[in-house]
Amino acid sequence: MTRFPWSAMVSTVAVLTLGAVAPAPAAADPSPAPCSGADAAVVLVHDLASTPDVWSDLRADLTAAGFCTVPVTWGEPAGTDVPLPLAGLRGAEAGARDLAYALDGLCEQRSRCTVDVVAHGAGSLVTQRYLQDHGNDRVRSLTTLGPMWHGTEIAGLAAAEQISRDLGTYNAVLALEKPLVDPLCAGCREIIAGSDLLRDLHARGVPTAGIDYTDIVSRCDGLVVPPGIGALSASAVVTLPGTDSSPCVHHWALPHDGPARDAVLTALSGSGM
Repeated sequence: MTRFPWSAMVSTVAVLTLGAVAPAPAAADPSPAPCSGADAAVVLVHDLASTPDVWSDLRADLTAAGFCTVPVTWGEPAGTDVPLPLAGLRGAEAGARDLAYALDGLCEQRSRCTVDVVAHGAGSLVTQRYLQDHGNDRVRSLTTLGPMWHGTEIAGLAAAEQISRDLGTYNAVLALEKPLVDPLCAGCREIIAGSDLLRDLHARGVPTAGIDYTDIVSRCDGLVVPPGIGALSASAVVTLPGTDSSPCVHHWALPHDGPARDAVLTALSGSGM
């Protein structure tokens, strides 16, 4: 049986992902606007192999603009997982449960609770899975930075995976190698274009009716390859850089990039907040 090295493919994504995560620029963590009396809040959902610290600059912007911000941590290592000092490693299913738990806590004291979600990278997939599993009654809009709606073809991994499927070796190889890879980064295999998660996500419906989607994409994202596959056709799409001479911004820098943050504020202002 021809065997394609699934663990090698996912390990490549893990190395490219974990190795590319740079420490966030030093910035004071702003005190968020109190949410106890607010009917609406901006919920921030970080990326694969990340932490809520990535939102420091955007939270400062949102707080200054009068928004209530709620950063959510999802997918932290648990049980027998490798204890890396990052979150966003356990995949979209676990992430959706974490997001549901956070929204339950946020909304339990309110008779009416509406949130606008801002998600980075794989956080878009986590939020979409939440909408599919838990409904859209609490979410008004989803604004994404570097969304991964169709995954990535980085290093040709999606093509290699498809060959494995065509040869009939995919399930057998996955059964052998998944236990070795998932304790490190279960979410890494999910962002490869054509992954089981992405197939199921789209089969169940993307976008979700009743949600306003805005996708903020970079022409030189670096992780979303090719960058043009990131956005949904039904979304309002903002492409960076725009018509000015702003430098191109990499995937991991999007939450800190000035024009990207401005685009988030514009999207939220148009959501009815």
